[in-house]
Amino acid sequence: MNGGTTMLNALKNQLKVMAADPNDPYTATIRKLVGAREAVHYEGPLRRMILAMPSMIAQIRGWFSEFESPAPSRRLHGFAMAYLYSPDDLLPEHSLGLFGYLDDAYLVAKVYHRRMLEADSTGLWPFPEDEKLSQEVPQWIDLSKQLLPEETATMDRMLDAATQKRDGNFAELLSQAAKGGKTVRRLERRHVRPSSPAPRNSPSKVLSQK
Repeated sequence: MNGGTTMLNALKNQLKVMAADPNDPYTATIRKLVGAREAVHYEGPLRRMILAMPSMIAQIRGWFSEFESPAPSRRLHGFAMAYLYSPDDLLPEHSLGLFGYLDDAYLVAKVYHRRMLEADSTGLWPFPEDEKLSQEVPQWIDLSKQLLPEETATMDRMLDAATQKRDGNFAELLSQAAKGGKTVRRLERRHVRPSSPAPRNSPSKVLSQK
């Protein structure tokens, strides 16, 4: 088993444990944002998006390692690694638990979806191996935008800007994430209970494996 597979499995297990933890504030956080009635539309699908992050990363790694990629796509890959490795992001896991992985999962889903569209339009590399996953990704992206409009808009701008960063220096873009998102500030005002600290660097280490 290579290092990349080991890290993917570790991330997968970590997310499963957090998702099964009755004390994790994931559900309570969503209900704080949209109310209990509306929360049911988001809780299940977005939990699946977070749990699918290792599978999406594995597919992205496969595309980049096996097939020639255009420069903008390589920059997206580089930015994804930089964002996932950064200790500062729009939704911190150390205080939000599983919910704090939504920005990471959204980022991975967006890169996955862009690559999937390229695969479909150019035929240069195979379509995703997991057909069911590929069908759910667009819905996950839409729901993320509805639940977190400010954060997803920021990340979309960052992704677009990353494709133009020929020098591969994403420090300026990452500084936007270091400020945190508006959702975090709203939740702080509403006193959402912090969760136990969560390890932060697993996704980045997985993406950086070749």
